Amino acid sequence: MKFLKGFVYMAMMTFATAAFAQEAVKEEIKDIKISGKAYLEWNKELSNYDDTTEHQNTFEIKRVYLDFKKEFDSVWSARVTTDVGQVESEDEIEVTDTQSGNPETVDVKAKSDPYTVYVKYAYIQAKQKMDFVDANFKFGMIGTPLIGLIDDKSDYRWVEQNYVDQAKNIIGTSIDSSADMGVSVDLSFFKMVKLSGSLVNGEGYKKVNEDELGDDGKAYYGMLTITPVKGLDIFGTYRNQITDDGHGSDNYSRYMAFGASYSTDLVKVGAMYVMPEVKKGGVENEYTLVDSWLLANLESVINIPILITGRYSYGENEDVDDSEVTIWAAGLGYAINKNIRVMAYYQDADNDAKEDPETTFYVKTEVVF
Repeated sequence: MKFLKGFVYMAMMTFATAAFAQEAVKEEIKDIKISGKAYLEWNKELSNYDDTTEHQNTFEIKRVYLDFKKEFDSVWSARVTTDVGQVESEDEIEVTDTQSGNPETVDVKAKSDPYTVYVKYAYIQAKQKMDFVDANFKFGMIGTPLIGLIDDKSDYRWVEQNYVDQAKNIIGTSIDSSADMGVSVDLSFFKMVKLSGSLVNGEGYKKVNEDELGDDGKAYYGMLTITPVKGLDIFGTYRNQITDDGHGSDNYSRYMAFGASYSTDLVKVGAMYVMPEVKKGGVENEYTLVDSWLLANLESVINIPILITGRYSYGENEDVDDSEVTIWAAGLGYAINKNIRVMAYYQDADNDAKEDPETTFYVKTEVVF
């Protein structure tokens, strides 16, 4: 009988402990803020410069972000964000020129790989508010300053990446990534002047120590943002990275940029002028990059959430002839609710190296959950 009582007592204690632990885990989970975004689209190439080429006509998942945030106290917090998307690979193939009949080698881009999961953000953060200074320290996989500012102020990321983020598509070379491993400090004075500094690996969050010789150098950023009135941001930034790409110690990738952004509930508009310089394998190239955007939501004017977008971008390699690329785009959309937006979007890309412009029609969708 004593054994039975002891067994019942132990069973009750075990179930009570398990229940208590389960409730504690539930409370911990409640403290983690979980959210997500998905960018979905259908696109159709309209260009007709080569009747033998199959035009792209496809549905795509452009991005899926899952975001986890945890506040430990009034100062310390952490964030982890996963990024799901396809990797665009580039291969060389030999084709026959339709006019001369001679074989030639061309680069072909293809999204043949399956969807890949990356860790875009994974950092600890310390925020401290003082009398006239707000300080923010981050360590881990952090966002880079210029791309983060533009995506935040323009609200254009669900429609298209800014052209610092996708510089390769307009000037032929990459100059920055939207996130990287390192450390950053932001100091905001009277909420009017903000100084940002970062030291990161320089490879971006999708490439970690990919150079076969090991560490490929470090990149550092400095950015000044002035907010004279609410909604208006005037900014200037500098990024520099010394690399050993091509195994030369004096190779580098750097840019200076300046611009302005105005953001309200009605309209978000802005532009930036970027001056990239890249030296690789002993060859130096200087570029010009201009990017501008417009996104308007007419709900505050006509009480209907109609969306209007516009885009003008320009890129040029100043050391190479026939390298000018001009891109303009326009779109009309609708905000179904606060979680779903849809946009019909037309883009024209004119490249001096090609006879005819590349035109594409999109239906773009953002889902926030």
